Amino acid sequence: MRVVKEPGAAHSGLSDWYWQRLSAVVLALLLPLPFFLLVAVYGGAVDQQGLLDILDHVVSRLLHTILILALIIHAYMGLKVILEDYVHTIAWRIPLIGAMLVMMATFGIWWLAMIWAWI
Repeated sequence: MRVVKEPGAAHSGLSDWYWQRLSAVVLALLLPLPFFLLVAVYGGAVDQQGLLDILDHVVSRLLHTILILALIIHAYMGLKVILEDYVHTIAWRIPLIGAMLVMMATFGIWWLAMIWAWI
């Protein structure tokens, strides 16, 4: 009879790798847009009212939503794998992953509340 060393030791990590790469592609496509907008604002090409018009548009809000979701998925997958690799005690690993997930979800909800003007 085979004894499993620890929970989760049977999966290969392919899904973690897939979500990490998929979110990296989304981040690579969407992250330059806010930086170009910052350069346009600081360069004087866009004034404050123009910036508010751009950020208030539905497409901009959807792109921000996709950006924050990709950022949270990318960070969560990366940090989860690091914790799984370097924290060997399950009694420490599970609460650390849970706390990390709660902090990232709180940040994501706050960001979405700001972008979609819920508060």
